[in-house]
Amino acid sequence: MYFPSKKGVFYTITIWGVVLFIVFIYVFGEEPIGFQLVSYRDPLGYVLAGLTIGVLLWIWFHTGYKVKDGCLFIHSGPLRKRIKIEDITKIKPTKSPMSAPSLSLDKLEIFHGNYKSTLISPQNEQKFVEVLSKENHQLEIDCTLKK
Repeated sequence: MYFPSKKGVFYTITIWGVVLFIVFIYVFGEEPIGFQLVSYRDPLGYVLAGLTIGVLLWIWFHTGYKVKDGCLFIHSGPLRKRIKIEDITKIKPTKSPMSAPSLSLDKLEIFHGNYKSTLISPQNEQKFVEVLSKENHQLEIDCTLKK
């Protein structure tokens, strides 16, 4: 089962702000003045801008979580992670601003393995927790996530 990431206001403004800023530079920008290592009008500038926009859009449209074959697969653009569901010990909500494969500040912290944790933000948290708890009956779920 696939769960897309929740998309919060902060990440929406940040990602789309950078994309639009780069586009506006190329559409409305004048010739650069002064010393620059790479000018945005150079071929390398086009490549770097295109790669930046490409990676940001990849992250925006392909951040999600898949539960399949006893594993939780986490995808965020080019980044991938796999966690065995049997290794997950606890799930709790958090508002951590820490970097994570998530597009919202409203996240779930998944504790797994020996003192490891991963932050994610599925759109439907209740269904996500329900699917994980069906596969791992020993899973400790924070009381605020329970119905």
